[in-house]
Amino acid sequence: MAFIHIARSQGFSIEDARRVPDKVGPREAIAGLLVEAAGGGNNLYHVTVWQSRAHAERYEAEQLLPVFQALGIAPDVAANTEFTTYDADELYIR
Repeated sequence: MAFIHIARSQGFSIEDARRVPDKVGPREAIAGLLVEAAGGGNNLYHVTVWQSRAHAERYEAEQLLPVFQALGIAPDVAANTEFTTYDADELYIR
């Protein structure tokens, strides 16, 4: 079942988000990632859709959090981000 992850980060911009793929590598190499979108004005919204919750959790633990630590933003992300997650009842990909 597809898994949806939405992050709303105060004080971050799309430029901050663009720093992450530079360290993680190409999106097409991320196991289980189906869709990614990011943007916003005063807040950064980052939406991902995964093949499963396990794929999302593995990516976060093994790739994303280490990148946040390497960039020195892990404490700020943790303090200023709200997460919404849920299993998708339906998924259409064009």
